[in-house]
Amino acid sequence: MVTQQKKINAAKLAITKITSGMNIGLGTGSTANELIKLLGDNPELKDKCRFACTSTQTELLAKNNSINIEEIDNFNYLDLTIDGADEIDHNGNMIKGGGGALLREKMIASISKNYIIIVDDTKYVDKLGNFPLPVEIVKFGPKSTITLLKNIFSEYDLYPEIKIRPNDDGSDFNTDGGNLVVDCYCTELNSLHEIKNKIESVPGVVTSGLFINMASSMILGESEKASEVLFK
Repeated sequence: MVTQQKKINAAKLAITKITSGMNIGLGTGSTANELIKLLGDNPELKDKCRFACTSTQTELLAKNNSINIEEIDNFNYLDLTIDGADEIDHNGNMIKGGGGALLREKMIASISKNYIIIVDDTKYVDKLGNFPLPVEIVKFGPKSTITLLKNIFSEYDLYPEIKIRPNDDGSDFNTDGGNLVVDCYCTELNSLHEIKNKIESVPGVVTSGLFINMASSMILGESEKASEVLFK
């Protein structure tokens, strides 16, 4: 319950960043879900803003809260995207993709003028890597792709276990784009720019869960309050 209240506090501050008439990107995950619920209770915003979603999961929740969702191609830009993160460091670099929406999250972020990350304070870390790094890959030749990823990590003295993400029933998890996700258990990551670029240059890799220099600010939810940290 304490963690849940932290997420609610973050969402309450985040919704104050939205004004009538904005084009808004809605993120994926438990903290972003709290924002969507608040929007559902705010007719002034939900009826007078336009919204795009980062996942079918988010879209379903938005529709259940009577929020009208549009395709990303209907927008030339978004004024603001509000999304969560699995880890975020003091420079605003992030690991995202725990919900499997990393590609669409990057696409939505790329057309956003402002990109606000909402998290509870357990997600705010000194160094990234304790949360497994998700990498979205195509279904063709996953073992070969995993081998190439291991070779890259070894250049940085990292030897993570890399697993294809399963569903609860043991079948392979599929992203909204029909791809696989592999989770890389690194414990700690350095040289973030280099590792990201090398991972994303591997044939078979769609994108990684490293989001570097993308966040405009972070809203940090704590037990009694929330506060904003600016990155740009």
